[in-house]
Amino acid sequence: MLDFDGLARRFQQLTDKGMERILRNIAEAAGEALLNLIIDKIDKQGLIDTGALWQSFSRGEDGNVWEWDVDRNAIVLEVGSNLPYARYLNDGYTITKAYFVPGYWNRGGSFVYDPSAKTGFLAKPRSFIGRRYFDIATDNFRGGMNEFIVQRLERELERMLGR
Repeated sequence: MLDFDGLARRFQQLTDKGMERILRNIAEAAGEALLNLIIDKIDKQGLIDTGALWQSFSRGEDGNVWEWDVDRNAIVLEVGSNLPYARYLNDGYTITKAYFVPGYWNRGGSFVYDPSAKTGFLAKPRSFIGRRYFDIATDNFRGGMNEFIVQRLERELERMLGR
């Protein structure tokens, strides 16, 4: 015998609040997946980082952007980094005049920035090509976005309908 009352209750769960929760869960999963792709691109490109850049693309960490906008019948999730140099590494930049960078060189040969150091180096004018790690990750994600959304929607509906 079929339990139509139970089925009706489950479909009732899919009304406005249920669908909003499903869409929010899908958007959150998409945001997490995009952040993971960005971190992967940073790692694969071997970008020099103290960990702050990598962490700024981790939800809940310092410098991370994770903002919801539920307006005009849409759920928008904005993800990214608030670290200024995240954009410079992605887009590239130009040093227009020389300036002193305080710090020291450690035994491994890498430079350690230290604003109180009396030693350092002089950064000379030059241009740096952007690594486009954010753009590459976003493009890769867009390529599989439809499949990702369909899979997440199926999971959410199964969870809501109790299959």
